[in-house]
Amino acid sequence: MDTQYIVGVDAGGTKTRLRFTTFEGDVFRDVTHPAGDWTNLDARGKAAALGARIRAVTSEPPAAVAVGAHGCDTDHECAELRAAVQAELSVPAHVVNDAFLLEAAVPDGGPCAGLVVGTGSIAVAHHRTGGSLYAGGWGWLVGDPGSAWGTVREAVRALTRTHDRADPDDPLLPALLACSDTGSLREIVGSMQRVPPRSWAHWAPTVFDAAEAGSPAALAAVHWGMDELATLVDDLVARGADVTRVVAAGSVIAGRALLADGLADRLRVRLGVPLTVFDGDPVEGAVRLALATRPNSRA
Repeated sequence: MDTQYIVGVDAGGTKTRLRFTTFEGDVFRDVTHPAGDWTNLDARGKAAALGARIRAVTSEPPAAVAVGAHGCDTDHECAELRAAVQAELSVPAHVVNDAFLLEAAVPDGGPCAGLVVGTGSIAVAHHRTGGSLYAGGWGWLVGDPGSAWGTVREAVRALTRTHDRADPDDPLLPALLACSDTGSLREIVGSMQRVPPRSWAHWAPTVFDAAEAGSPAALAAVHWGMDELATLVDDLVARGADVTRVVAAGSVIAGRALLADGLADRLRVRLGVPLTVFDGDPVEGAVRLALATRPNSRA
């Protein structure tokens, strides 16, 4: 194995992607693992997991590693994980929240807000003075607008309001009953309270399909997501972020034009900035950061 290589890592909430490249950026290995207990590990545990996955490919250490890490939602947490990775591998490391990989993956176009909308959601940007700013990412219970579990949660809340008003049944209800294998709205809610949130997050495609077919409850949930995602970016700008564009990625926003188009409209009207939905691999951003981190890099 040629030791002149770097590793870019996209450690997301669902899976961890490792890309091994030469100094010229030529990919010679891509490895994907389920995220597993990533979010429950401390910095040393995460570093040990990454080290084991790198050593499973080659015993030779890389020249540098860059990690976009789900759950690193402050500069302190990123610095803590960076120190742990450097201690584990004895090589230079760079660690950012995984949403910051988007600016690195799409480097041209000016200062950027990165927006991840997948199982969860978060927005990030750089302050005019250089620090990092974060908005959202509060999880399935209270936040993560537009995400899989945020959309399902809000759709079910809309169904409960329909039920309490004794309005006609929404067409979303039978669709959710079918995909959740339950017999009533109360059973749906009970299931959501009992099973891991990732289980019912998988109902999100059913909600989006219903929204596209005109379901009022599903549309309310999706429109709420559009509004709140735009508000996250608005909040970053209000706190001093330098934003001339927004780059978004994640399974939900990349796969649902209804959400992406509505969000693009809101960002244009409210902030005058364009939205780019990145359909590549965010790990590309980690590779760029790793190449810039290696010793003697001219990047």
